[in-house]
Amino acid sequence: MGSVSKLLFLIAAAVVIYVVLSGIARKRRRHDRSPQVESMVPCAYCRLNLPRSEAFEASGRFFCSEEHRRLGSS
Repeated sequence: MGSVSKLLFLIAAAVVIYVVLSGIARKRRRHDRSPQVESMVPCAYCRLNLPRSEAFEASGRFFCSEEHRRLGSS
């Protein structure tokens, strides 16, 4: 009877560890999927809004393309 109770204890401990670890992993996945917010800027030439990381900057103004940067700077 002692070996059966040890086996049941080990199974119960394994289930508890699994539940705890899967809960932690679920929280991490949910956190990783949160969208990253990036500021939007308007093109100084055509007023198109685009992410700041994709914009071309010249003289403190933002442009959606190299052509608009050239046209807006002149």
